Amino acid sequence: MTTVTPPPGTPPPGIPPPGTPAPGTPPPSTTKPAPAVPTVPTAGARTSRARELVVGMFSGTPGHMRLLGAIAIVACLAFGVVSFQAATGLRSDIGDARAHADQLVRVQAIRTNLVQADANATNAFLVGGLEPAAARDAYTTGIATTARTIAEAAGAEPDDATALERVNRVVTTYTGLIESARANNRQGFPVGAAYLRQASRIVRDDALPTLERLVAVEQQRVDDATAAGDTAPTVLVVMLILTFIALFVPQVYLYARTRRTFNPPLVAATGIVVVVGLVALATMTWSRAQTDDAIEGPYRKTVALATARIGAFDAKSAEALTLIARGSGAAYEERFQAVSTDAQNATGAGFADRATTEALAEYLAQHREVRALDDGGAYDDAVALATGDGAANEAFRTFERVSSAALAEQSRDLTDDLGRAATPLLPVAWLLLAAGVAAAALAWRGMAQRLREYR
Repeated sequence: MTTVTPPPGTPPPGIPPPGTPAPGTPPPSTTKPAPAVPTVPTAGARTSRARELVVGMFSGTPGHMRLLGAIAIVACLAFGVVSFQAATGLRSDIGDARAHADQLVRVQAIRTNLVQADANATNAFLVGGLEPAAARDAYTTGIATTARTIAEAAGAEPDDATALERVNRVVTTYTGLIESARANNRQGFPVGAAYLRQASRIVRDDALPTLERLVAVEQQRVDDATAAGDTAPTVLVVMLILTFIALFVPQVYLYARTRRTFNPPLVAATGIVVVVGLVALATMTWSRAQTDDAIEGPYRKTVALATARIGAFDAKSAEALTLIARGSGAAYEERFQAVSTDAQNATGAGFADRATTEALAEYLAQHREVRALDDGGAYDDAVALATGDGAANEAFRTFERVSSAALAEQSRDLTDDLGRAATPLLPVAWLLLAAGVAAAALAWRGMAQRLREYR
């Protein structure tokens, strides 16, 4: 019998080949394992990583260069933007002062024209019968100018519109009473004087106090606008110093690290900021000085002349009403003394010109002669002196003429001076902004050069 020898490596009978699963073991799965899911970093991990990147970016010498360069760039841009706002803000403040000063002149003109019209109306009434054509024309011109100026003032400053509307209603009522006074006076009816007194009273009780409050408001607005401009030069000085420091420190640091004396772009940026900043500071200082001169000069003179004219016209009206009352006008003479004193104080404050001051003094001297004649029983002579071509009336006409010319001149000077003060500020503002941007670009270039060299 022949024995069959198994091939080498064949396991003995009864022993399963290698890799065969044991009895009762389930067959292995043929499914592939799922891929691993990447781990998402938490918010804290992301913050920590960002912090490490930032710290790494600004650590060491290159990091310090980057930090100083960033500060210099931001400082230059801030210098341009903040200085631009300071210059334009100063220009706006001067413009506001000019606008409010113009509005003040308008309101004073309304007051002046109104009391001037009343003075002409009462003076014409004193003549009796058909009033002189010149006096009538002066009255109608004064009322027309008053109405036109009220409309202009209400349009220029909407906040004043309500008060000016009240004044306009008073003017309408006043003109109606004056027409009633004229009609009765021409026919010789005594009731005409009552209408005239009532018309004069509503002007002084209802219109003038409202206008006086508006004058005070506009004066405060002028003062506020002028004071607001004081901060602009200070802001520019602070920004100039901070920006100079922000540009100078990197140059010192680069010198200490690289042993190079100058960094041309940084030097150029510093020069631009310093030169433009000093030019702008000089311009702002000049503008502020011009504004102050305009306020202390033409503005104060305009207010003084307007106040003197208002007081004088009011006094002229009181003079006529005193004579019309024929011995019962003590109250009107008291008013004459009060308002004429206001006019004298206004001209005596040093803001009125010599011609106006002398003309007012001459009229007041002539008024004393009028009162002496009336108190002495020479009523007709007193009326003749105070009306027509009488010396007192002529003296008042001289005052009216010279004070009007002086007021017009000072009003023009005020507008021109404030306009000149604001003119150079807008170009300087844009120059400051351009200088800030140019300096920032140069600072970036200078630091970038040193960073490339350091690597």
